[in-house]
Amino acid sequence: MKVMKYFVFASLLCLCACSDDNDNKNNEIPQDLVELKVDASEISIAQGDTRTVKITSGNGEYVVTSANEEVVTAEVDGDLVTLTAVEGQNNAQGVVYVRDKYYQRAKILVNTAAEFELKLNKTLFTLYSQVEGADEAIVKIYTGNGGYSLEVVDENNCIEVDQSTLEDSESFIVKGIAQGNAEVKITDRKGKEAFVNLNVIAPKQITTDADEKGVLINANQGSRQVKILTGNGEYQIHDAGDSKIIRLEVYGNIVTVTGRKAGETSFTLIDAKKQISQPIHVVIAPEKRWYMNLGRDYAAWTHFGEMTGDGLESIKAATNDFKLKKMTWELVTRIDGTNWLQTFIGKEGYFILRGGDWENNKGRQMELVGSDKLKLRTGHGAFELGAWTHIALVVDCSKGKDDYNEKYKLYINGKQLQWTDTHKTDIDYSEIDLCAGNDGGRVSIGKASDNRRFLDGAILEARIWYVCRTEEQLKANAWNLEEVNPEGLLARWDFSAGAPVAYIEDGTNSDHELLMHISKYDSWNATEFPMSRFGEAPIEVPFK
Repeated sequence: MKVMKYFVFASLLCLCACSDDNDNKNNEIPQDLVELKVDASEISIAQGDTRTVKITSGNGEYVVTSANEEVVTAEVDGDLVTLTAVEGQNNAQGVVYVRDKYYQRAKILVNTAAEFELKLNKTLFTLYSQVEGADEAIVKIYTGNGGYSLEVVDENNCIEVDQSTLEDSESFIVKGIAQGNAEVKITDRKGKEAFVNLNVIAPKQITTDADEKGVLINANQGSRQVKILTGNGEYQIHDAGDSKIIRLEVYGNIVTVTGRKAGETSFTLIDAKKQISQPIHVVIAPEKRWYMNLGRDYAAWTHFGEMTGDGLESIKAATNDFKLKKMTWELVTRIDGTNWLQTFIGKEGYFILRGGDWENNKGRQMELVGSDKLKLRTGHGAFELGAWTHIALVVDCSKGKDDYNEKYKLYINGKQLQWTDTHKTDIDYSEIDLCAGNDGGRVSIGKASDNRRFLDGAILEARIWYVCRTEEQLKANAWNLEEVNPEGLLARWDFSAGAPVAYIEDGTNSDHELLMHISKYDSWNATEFPMSRFGEAPIEVPFK
């Protein structure tokens, strides 16, 4: 008998141990467990009436149980729990439990009564019309007796009422649409009443001193300030318009509009109340074509490492990171005086087009120099002083180094000029690297190396191509670039800014851009070029 007792006891211990092991396994928290939540943990329902509660999160397979079915019954369909208050004892309470497939539970306390006072979650709202997120209010009936109706008193026509959810969820939405005050009366089937008062504030519309006439700028890179007259503060650019035509900057209630090239566009503003201004029309319409008189004081430079834009990677791929096997440089200039090694355009210590060194270039010669291994020089009288001149250098690296008049073609006003004076070709360029050379790899006009090699002249336009332009193309586009979307245009600068500037905009009209900086002859630092140094360019083409 003792043996049987011990055997039974041991068996029970084993069963308990196994049971514990199973319980531990079942109590493991699933990795995808979501907390079970409902949108109302307490609700009041008039007896005989029905309300719904939404399951806002959980793990599915929901089951509902009423702990007091004599007070409230419950059903579930998907994520909606329907509660019905049973007619009976006044002021009764019941509890409904919601369970999901992981046996999580949520509790809903249900208050029922034969008759409730009509109460709302809130009776006073301030709305801001046309301000997203602040122009609407949800009015919820906290307690009531069902059968609700609304009466709107709105002499200012300042609100809109959406009562599509009134019957199902015992709530409605009020939207402010204009300045004013309104009242909404709610009545239930027992004749109980409640009131909601609404104060609607209409934010100020954004207005500017350019709303009527727009903005007219009579210079490519001219600027004008637009003053914001009314609005709600914290102004920002909403739609910047065509960024190839204008630049925009906002500081306080002032918008500075700066031209980039001739054209028309518009922009809009937005403020702290999400108000959007009317489109502000901008016209960039230069009255004149200007040139920049660099003289002996100023220079211009760029660096291809500074190129930006969505098309940057594409153009770098097309040019092998700006290492060009074919290249064309163009410069429209008026040379007013001669100077020792005066700089036309190029890259000091690597590949540069400059003036000669004999008696401050008295003979008006031009040189192409590459470090100390390439030196080509024209004869005397390569250019005329005081006359507008189109200079073009067309480089084809596929040509042999000794075929220098074909490898490095120099054109003056569309006519090829031979290298007849000096020919040193100890280097055979297989490509021209636009980021190499001294002076930090800059491409410069009117300055190189030291402070003595200024241009002593004026500039109107410069272009750099990654193709060899033909003689016909050079002639046809010397004074104005007539071609639309020309192939191989890498960079272009029209120096007709017509306003004090420290840089010249890129004029390629492409998805990449490269600024040309203005500096003094003795520094690379950016310098504002004064309006007094601009001159009016001829209308007629000054060379044929």
